Amino acid sequence: MKPSDIQAVRHTFDLKGTWKFCLETDLANGARPPISDESIWGTIQVPGSWEEQGYGNEPDYLRMDTWTKIREYEGAAWYSTIVDLPVSETDCEYVLRVEGVRWTTDLWVNGHHAGQRDSLLVAQEWDITSLIHSGGQNRLELRVDNTMKLPLAGSHIHSIHTATAWGGITGGAYLDRLPSSRIKQLYIQPDAENGIVTIRYDVSASESTISSTCQLHVDIRHPDGSWLPRQSRTLASMSLPNEDQQFKGSYGTEQWDLDLGQEKDIALWSDKSPRLYQVVVSLQDEGRELDQVERTFGMRSFRANGKKLELNSVPVFLRGYVDCCIFPLTGYPVWDKQHYVQQFRTAKSYGFNHVRLHGWSAPRPFWEAADEEGMLIQAELPHWSRWFENRDAKAPAEIMLFLTRELKGVLHSLHTHPSFVMFSLGNELIGPNGHPELNDLVELARSLDPTRLYTDNTGFGQLPAQGRNADFYIQSLNWHPPLESELSAVPDTTLDYHDVTRLTNNPVVGHEHAQFTMYVRPQEREKYTGVLRPSWLESIEESIARRGLADDVEDFQHASGIHLMRSLKEAMERVRRTPDAAGIQLLDIRDFPGQGHATTGVLDVFWESKGIVEPAAFKQFNESIVLLLGSRQRTYYAGEPVHIEASISHYGEKPIADASIHWKLIRNNIIEDEGEWTHGDIGCGSVVSLGRLTIHAPKHGAAAFVIEAEIRSGHSELVADNVWHGWSFPHYYPHDRSHRIWNCMGELQPFLLDGHHRQVDHLDGKDLISQGQMDLVIISSLTPNVLDYLMNGGSVWLQVKPDELYEAVDTKYLPVFWNYLMFATQSGATMGMNLQEKIPLLGRFPHDQASDWHWYHLVNGTPAICLDSLHGVRPSIEVIDHFHRAKRLAYAFEARVGRGKLLVSSLPFANVSMMKRPEAAFLFQEMVAYLLGDQFDPVETISAAELLGIVKLQTIQFTL
Repeated sequence: MKPSDIQAVRHTFDLKGTWKFCLETDLANGARPPISDESIWGTIQVPGSWEEQGYGNEPDYLRMDTWTKIREYEGAAWYSTIVDLPVSETDCEYVLRVEGVRWTTDLWVNGHHAGQRDSLLVAQEWDITSLIHSGGQNRLELRVDNTMKLPLAGSHIHSIHTATAWGGITGGAYLDRLPSSRIKQLYIQPDAENGIVTIRYDVSASESTISSTCQLHVDIRHPDGSWLPRQSRTLASMSLPNEDQQFKGSYGTEQWDLDLGQEKDIALWSDKSPRLYQVVVSLQDEGRELDQVERTFGMRSFRANGKKLELNSVPVFLRGYVDCCIFPLTGYPVWDKQHYVQQFRTAKSYGFNHVRLHGWSAPRPFWEAADEEGMLIQAELPHWSRWFENRDAKAPAEIMLFLTRELKGVLHSLHTHPSFVMFSLGNELIGPNGHPELNDLVELARSLDPTRLYTDNTGFGQLPAQGRNADFYIQSLNWHPPLESELSAVPDTTLDYHDVTRLTNNPVVGHEHAQFTMYVRPQEREKYTGVLRPSWLESIEESIARRGLADDVEDFQHASGIHLMRSLKEAMERVRRTPDAAGIQLLDIRDFPGQGHATTGVLDVFWESKGIVEPAAFKQFNESIVLLLGSRQRTYYAGEPVHIEASISHYGEKPIADASIHWKLIRNNIIEDEGEWTHGDIGCGSVVSLGRLTIHAPKHGAAAFVIEAEIRSGHSELVADNVWHGWSFPHYYPHDRSHRIWNCMGELQPFLLDGHHRQVDHLDGKDLISQGQMDLVIISSLTPNVLDYLMNGGSVWLQVKPDELYEAVDTKYLPVFWNYLMFATQSGATMGMNLQEKIPLLGRFPHDQASDWHWYHLVNGTPAICLDSLHGVRPSIEVIDHFHRAKRLAYAFEARVGRGKLLVSSLPFANVSMMKRPEAAFLFQEMVAYLLGDQFDPVETISAAELLGIVKLQTIQFTL
C-alpha cells in the first residue's frame, strides 16, 4: 500500500523563517505592539533563541559556579508575521502550533486575542478557526514571556545551571489546516504479548456531510517494509453523534483491536532491535479521502515483575545516565534529530541503553531518535521543587494545576513512542514518606496510560516505602541508609547494594550513581562557540596559575582520569553484583559544567571523548552481560592463595548455552598461569555464581598482576570478558642496617629489629653526629633537639601526625563527589595521586603513576601535607587537590634543612593494624631502604622557618 497525497485536506504551513521582532522593553505600551510604528521592529529567525540572534544585553555578572551567556534577556518579546492562506476547497479548521517555547505565550490573530499557553514539555496550540481568513492575509502576533511564572525555577529545563533562562521559539511555528470531517483523536496502544495493537479514535463528522458508507481504513507496514492486509470498518457501525459528547459532531471515542500476527510474526521493539511499525489511518467516503493520519509505533511491553523490570517479558537491566538538559552551544534543547541520533549511538557504544531526563521531557526529534536507535527513556515533570517535602501540607493550587496539565500533555504526546517506558513526577521532591498529591498524580498517570511505569519522584524518600505510590523506586545507592557515600567503592569486590534493594519488593534503580570526578580541562574552552561561555573556568585557571600548577594540569588530568575510571568501574560492578537491582542512572556520561563544574563524565559536555577510557573497555562492566570477579581483598603476600568468586550478571535476550570460563594470570605482559572450567547453560535475568577460582599470587618479588577472564558459549563464541587488578608483596624483612636507626616511635619496634628505640627527649644530636653510629632518626614529632640535629647534618624521617601539621588537608581514596562548590563540607575533597614514572622513595613498590586499589588503605583518611609555602619543593608522593582550591599537596616530600636531610610523610605507618597489611609493610620497608641508601639526596633546600611554618614544633620536658 502506498499512502496517498492528502495535501488538499490536511496540510501544515511551515512558518519557519524571518519574523518581525522586538523586545517588549522597546515598547511604550506593553499591552499591544503599535503595529503602525515600524521603527520598533527588527527581525528574527524562527526557530532560534533571542540570545543567539543578538538580542539581550551582555551580562556584567560573571558566575564562578556556572556558565554565563554572551547575552541575556528575561522578559517579554513580540513576534509578528503575515500568513497568506489559499482558499480552501472544503470547510477546514486551523490550529497554530508553536514548539520549543519557554514559558508563556499569548497569541493574537488579526487583532483578536486567542489565549495564553504555558506548557514547557509539549507544543503550545491554539484553535484559531474562528479568527482566520481563508483565501487572504492573516496577521499573527505572539507575545513570548520567558520570566518565571510559577516558583519552579529548579527544573533543569530552565535553571541557570543547565538549559539557562533562555527565550524564543526554538522548535518552530506551524499552522495546521485540518478537514472538518477528520480523525480528531488517535491513540495507539500496542499489546506485544498478544500481538494486538489497539487503536482508539474519535471521528469528527456530521451525518449531513458524509454518507452511511463512510469508512475507516487501517494500513500497517511491518518493520521489514511489507504492508499487512488493509483492515476497514464503516462509520455507520459507530455510535451516533450527540450534543453531550466532548466534541461537537463527534462520534465518540471508539476502540479497534487489530491482530498483527495473522500474516507475519510480530516484530518486537527493544533496545537491541528497535523495530518500528508504521500505521496509516484514513477516513474515506464514497471514494473521497477526507482525512489521513500516519504514526509509527513499536510492539513492546515494559513492566515490573517483582523486583525485576521486563522488556517483552525478558528481564532487562537499565544501564542509564542522567540527561540534565545541558546544551553548551545553544543554552536550550536543540531540535535536531541527527544530534540525538549521534548522541544515542555514542552512548550505546559505551554500553548504555537507558536515559533519565532530569526534570524535563525532550523535544520531538529526541523521541524519534530514541525510537529508532533503541533507548529506554524516563521522562519527568518540569520541576525540582520543595512543595512536596511536608506530606501534611498541600502544594499551591496553581502548582498542582500546571503539573497536572503537563502530565496529561506529555503522556498524550508520547504515547506512540516505544522508547518512553518510565515516568517520574520530578526530582528529589519528597520527605521520607511521600506526599498524597504526588500519589494522586501517579494514579492519574496510570489511568491515562497503563503501559508505562510511574514513580512519585526520583531520588528521595525512604525505603521501606511508607505513604508512597510507585511502580518502581529510584533510590541512591551512594548514601541511602545504611550505606555511606565514602564507601560506595572499596577494594572488596564481593560487596553489593542488597542492603538497599532488600527494603522493597519493587524494582530499585540506583539514583545518580557514583559521581566521581577528575581534573578540570581548560583546553575545552575553545569548543564554546555558541551563546554560553565557561565563565567558571576563569577563576579556576587563575587559581591554578597563581599556585604554580599550570605545567602540571596535563599530568593531573591523566592521573585523575584513570582514578575516576577505576573508582567508577568498581561502583558500577557493585550494582551488577546485586541480584535484585534493576538498574542504575549514572550522573553522568558527560561533564556537568553548569553546576560548580562537576567533571564526572567519561565524555566532555560536547559528547566527545576525554581520552580516559575506550568504549570497549567501558562495556566490560556496562553491557547486558557482565562477567564479575569477586575477592575480599586486592593485596596478597607473594605466593599466597587468591580465592575469587566468578559470577555473571546476565540480562541478555537469550540464555548462554554450554558456558565455559577461561582465565589468565598475567604479570608484566607474561602469562604466568591460566585455566578454564565449564559451567553449563545460564539463564537470563539474574546474577549467577559461576564457581570459585583459586590461584596463587606471584611468588617472587613485589608484583602488580591482572586476571583476565572471559566467558564463552560452546567454547567458541565470546560472550563477555573483564579484567581484575591485584598485587602481591613479599613478607617484610628488616633492613640489614636497622641497627643504625634511632627510632622514637614505639609502634615501629616490630619492624626495626635491631633499631635503637628511645624517646625523642633522649636524643642528643651532637653525640649522634660525633659518634657516627646512626644514619637515620625516625620521629613522629618535631622537637628542638631533633631540629638541632637536622640542621647540623642529620638524616630525619618525620612521620608527622595530623594534629601537628599547620595545614593538614583531609583526603580519602575516592575522588571528589560531584563538585566541591556544591559539597564543600565533604570529607577528603581530593582527586587521587599523581606519581612520577620512577620514584626512588617507593623502591620496588609497584605503581602506574595513578591511584589504584593497593593504595586504598594507605591513603583513605590520611591527611595530606600542604606545600604551598615551600616554593620549589616537589612532592615525592603527590596528591591532586580539587581544582577550585588548587593546593600543592603531598603524602611525602623531602628537602635539605641546614646541612641535614629530611623526609616528611603522613602515611599511617604508626598504625600497627595497618602494618599487618602486605602493601603497608612492604612500602615501609622500601622507604627505609631508600633513606639508608645513597639515593636519599634531596635537591631542594628549605629553611628552618619554612619547616616550622608547616610542622608544629613540640616542646620537650627536661628534668633539671
